[in-house]
Amino acid sequence: MLDELGRTLQHLGMEVMQETDLDRATSIDGSSVDVLALGRAVRGAKRETVVTTLKAQNPALKVVDGLAPIPPLIVAQIQEAVSIPSGGQKIVASAMYEQVNNRVVVMMSRPAEVGVMLHRLDPLYRMHQTPIFAGRLGTGRQNLPIGRKVGRGERYLVIRADQETSVHQVH
Repeated sequence: MLDELGRTLQHLGMEVMQETDLDRATSIDGSSVDVLALGRAVRGAKRETVVTTLKAQNPALKVVDGLAPIPPLIVAQIQEAVSIPSGGQKIVASAMYEQVNNRVVVMMSRPAEVGVMLHRLDPLYRMHQTPIFAGRLGTGRQNLPIGRKVGRGERYLVIRADQETSVHQVH
């Protein structure tokens, strides 16, 4: 998974340093790192040591905690970290999955070209992707029906609106 993530980020034009040993990660020159992405298994004191060490060298460091072992989802989380507008006014204000209506609800702060993808990690840890929508959405509440039932497991929406990416964990 780490190799696939690295290749995808490099393909997007990002310089990537991969490290699986947290002790070695603390010796990286933090001033040259803009985003630190950590898998969800990296928790506790070791996580804090890596983050604190690198942030001491670069206070502007953005830390991304991977939501799930789904490479396209982690790529989207990294893109979100680097695409957050300086004023904090996101195009996608919020997003959720309404299971009872089998639809995605997106709150838009302004009109935009939008792509919505649902990522799911099923109870057996298999990855699934369901394209939900691609096209233009207006301002306000947008209801996007899903053509088929979404299975059980962890669910995440990745929404690309113009040049912004946002990731939403949904239940």
